[in-house]
Amino acid sequence: MKRGVLLGSCACLLFQAAFSAQFGISSQGRDGRITWAGAYTNGVVTIETADRLGGEWSVQRNYFTTNAAGAGRVELSSGNTFVRLLMVDISTNTPRHYTNLLESYGILETVAGRGLSNVDTSQWLPQYEGEWATNVCLSRPHISFGDSRGNVLIVDQRSSSVLIVTPAGRLHTYAGTHIAGDNGDGPAYATNLHLNNPNGGWLGTNDVLYVLDTENAKVRKITPEGIMTTMFTAPNPMGDGRALWVKSDESLVYFGSGGTATSGAATNLYRWTPTGGVTLVRNDFKELGNIVGDERTGDLYVSDRGANRVYRLSTNNVLTPIAGNGTTSGGGEGAPALETGLIAPRCVAFLPNGGWFTCEHDPGNRIWYIDPAGIIHRWINGAKTNAFRVGDGEWFYANPDLPKVSRVRAVIPGPAGNLIITESNYGYVRRIRFQRMAP
Repeated sequence: MKRGVLLGSCACLLFQAAFSAQFGISSQGRDGRITWAGAYTNGVVTIETADRLGGEWSVQRNYFTTNAAGAGRVELSSGNTFVRLLMVDISTNTPRHYTNLLESYGILETVAGRGLSNVDTSQWLPQYEGEWATNVCLSRPHISFGDSRGNVLIVDQRSSSVLIVTPAGRLHTYAGTHIAGDNGDGPAYATNLHLNNPNGGWLGTNDVLYVLDTENAKVRKITPEGIMTTMFTAPNPMGDGRALWVKSDESLVYFGSGGTATSGAATNLYRWTPTGGVTLVRNDFKELGNIVGDERTGDLYVSDRGANRVYRLSTNNVLTPIAGNGTTSGGGEGAPALETGLIAPRCVAFLPNGGWFTCEHDPGNRIWYIDPAGIIHRWINGAKTNAFRVGDGEWFYANPDLPKVSRVRAVIPGPAGNLIITESNYGYVRRIRFQRMAP
């Protein structure tokens, strides 16, 4: 753990500690932008501020670091603002890497959902529009995303809609009409077009949201301005498909399909390109969960709930397990991920350091973190029963054996590093803030 110190007044640089080639602050702008050098190439930098020398330091925000040099932004006050940086290593080069990562995350909180029922039908009411999001009953949400504007976008399956929670905590309809159906492809305002049991999504660059509109057999595109279009229509309804990944230039889409909206399993993985249309990639999965692609290598990472495994699918269609032993027992905390029994893994989502998350369906209900060396760690414990927002307002890892989540469908890191957790059956969206609890 190392610190660099910068003292500023009204955004003007007064003093910078000399660290030469070591970690430290390199520059400061009058707009609050600072740069640093000498950071860990797999680490976390925390910006802390105080209003006077000898005063109490407050944590502002964290940044993942993948290079020695980096930049961040400080919120400056009208008086003096003193700034210092904390740096920790989250690579497997240090025995403390997992603890450093745990301590870089902060409180657990509920973003949306009341959790009053686990019925598998729409619970939408007109009076929910504009309501506090935590007073709204969600309808089997399957995936949620944090965008760069501080919003949370929720693909709410049974209400046939996408919902948005603003930074102020109010909930609004973002896409769909809450009437399951199909009234066109757009372009049109997203709230004027029907969706039909949307069951997957992907947040692309510039806050563009893509939605797997399963029963309409469509992949939809929604711009930040609220305009929805249809990227393409598949030959058949996607049934229980929930897997969706869209390359940033929209030249490639992978999606899952199979079964029906209420029964059966999504066993088929398809790809779409603008020139080749929809083609089958594989039809031998047991029950697809979420997927994510690597634009650098072309590999696709696939969770298969039915096989109790997570795979890497290469560009030449070779499927290689990366977690799970194919059963529901064995291994566990501190063991190799490939020797650990996963119980119906539902998602795969990466952090910048190469570590990644998966989550389990019932009766597992746990969230796991797999570090870059392939060792598995239990991130949050869960249970089948309704947790009723257990752990809200506390460090997410306090009392680690206490079940805090239930039937998690997705864990998605947002642009600011926050983890967005979707609990489907009882209808919660939770967030773990990427902000350490104390300096």
